[in-house]
Amino acid sequence: MMDTKEYLSQYRDAVRKIDKLKKEVEYYTHMSNTVPGMNFDQVRVDGTRKLDAPFTKWIHKALDCEFKIKEIENQIPAIKDEIIITIEKLEDTELKSVLIYRYIDWLSWSEIAKEMYCSYATVRRKHSQALEQITPHVRMSRGEQG
Repeated sequence: MMDTKEYLSQYRDAVRKIDKLKKEVEYYTHMSNTVPGMNFDQVRVDGTRKLDAPFTKWIHKALDCEFKIKEIENQIPAIKDEIIITIEKLEDTELKSVLIYRYIDWLSWSEIAKEMYCSYATVRRKHSQALEQITPHVRMSRGEQG
């Protein structure tokens, strides 16, 4: 079961996953360009290695990653919108701001404190309050009881 922080972090996690997959595509593309081609000099006998070109494995892996990237990119707007709608259910605008800055804009605690003209400790306290108040809304949006 996903807790409130995990729920609010879905957008950031999806973007990070895309970045990771893009790095994998780069690696697989590099590997496909460095592996030698097919060896036609060998006779194919059952039980021997495949004679496919070794670089095809890397190309297939890169294509799989690109497919996953597209899939996640298509989900990101809906994830972001759902999180914003959930945050907007809070009444206190400062609590909303802390959550937006943290989970949508990905600001650090010190950057949030600077934006909100308050101390680091105040930002952390408001974040805790916001999480307490938003937890029932998160459970409702996920269809949980409790």
